[in-house]
Amino acid sequence: MKETLSKHEWTLMEALWERSPMFLSELMEATKAVLGWNSSSYSTYLKRMTDKGLLGYRTVSGNRAYRPLARREDCIETESSHILSKLTEDGRRLLLASMIEKSGLGERDRAELQRLISRLGGGAGEEGEHEDA
Repeated sequence: MKETLSKHEWTLMEALWERSPMFLSELMEATKAVLGWNSSSYSTYLKRMTDKGLLGYRTVSGNRAYRPLARREDCIETESSHILSKLTEDGRRLLLASMIEKSGLGERDRAELQRLISRLGGGAGEEGEHEDA
């Protein structure tokens, strides 16, 4: 994926990543608390997202059942790269620290993050590492 998603595209994609395929009426129901659009607004967005290659659909009894073509992981990676490209090295560090502090990570997630930091830093004592005598 090359471009970032708009806030509304994220909302629609999250609903489809959670459960797909979905018909227009199901998408409207799943996102009405956040978007609250009329059906023509949904149709406009779904067409644009289909044209961008984010969504695919199959027609069932004259209605389109939408499914995501873009993977959540790819969209997150693109968004992350876009944000990080705007910052200096010091800004990146501050942004990541702030995001981690405000994320409300559970114990398991914090432990996984610690292992990732250790691995990226080449930290000694990582599970599975040892010195040969």
